[in-house]
Amino acid sequence: MLASVAAACSTDGAAIANMENCLEYSPLQFELVGHALVIGYAAQAAGFVYFAMTMNMTKGKNYQLSSIYGMIVMLSAFILLYNQWKAWEDNFSLNANGMYTAVGNTLFSNGYRYLNWSIDVPLLLLQLVLVTGIDVGTGFSNKNLQVTSSGLLMIYLGYIGQFYENKDEAGPLIIFGVIGCVFYIIMLAIVIQCVNHAKTNLKTDTGKYKMQLVAGIFIVFWTIYPISYFMPLISYSSEGVVIRQFIYTVADVVSKVIYGIILTQICMDESDAAEKEEDAASVVAA
Repeated sequence: MLASVAAACSTDGAAIANMENCLEYSPLQFELVGHALVIGYAAQAAGFVYFAMTMNMTKGKNYQLSSIYGMIVMLSAFILLYNQWKAWEDNFSLNANGMYTAVGNTLFSNGYRYLNWSIDVPLLLLQLVLVTGIDVGTGFSNKNLQVTSSGLLMIYLGYIGQFYENKDEAGPLIIFGVIGCVFYIIMLAIVIQCVNHAKTNLKTDTGKYKMQLVAGIFIVFWTIYPISYFMPLISYSSEGVVIRQFIYTVADVVSKVIYGIILTQICMDESDAAEKEEDAASVVAA
């Protein structure tokens, strides 16, 4: 390991480089991480195209706004994950032993993911509030305020914590991670409240069923993010890095792309149902 990288990975201080920079990787491990990042940004690009093509297939201001939110999420995630892949490719090289190590010019950082999530998570949550049609409320009871503020606090606490991936002094990583999980639980409670409201507000059975899938995505795929966050404590190893990046990729694809597609399909189902009701009412009036 280069002296500059070793210094950045030193455990003398609390704030150190992400563990990705401090380990060696076999060619297989290095390629697996690179492939995971490619799958991630390619899926976001495909999602952007999907939302752009289906935006006019839904009627109603809220439903079309949901598609616009989805396009913004896909675009920001694509830019982030593409740059993550490029940083992975540029910041490591093969050494004389046939292993990939950090070259020391710059550092690979997962911190950029958190900055991207600070854009994506509020929009993903606002999409849900729009589609479920729940009464937003006012003041501190405003659902948009509650769900976005709890989501952002979760993200920013994780962002601070990821600067402390020090397996020998794990206190700050654990503290920021646990407090962030508390805000995640608060956010999840509001999400479940929105989903339960959708059971009575949505007109179609297919829409209600798909909303249950959305709840499952939150409960399962948003909840696995902390596994990646705490990976330096679970397995501070090259294998741990591979697992961490694959968890990030799977969670990002499902919680952004698949989640957005399901919400769009709900919007399409509800739009079709509303249109049929209007047609039936016109026939009766005639």
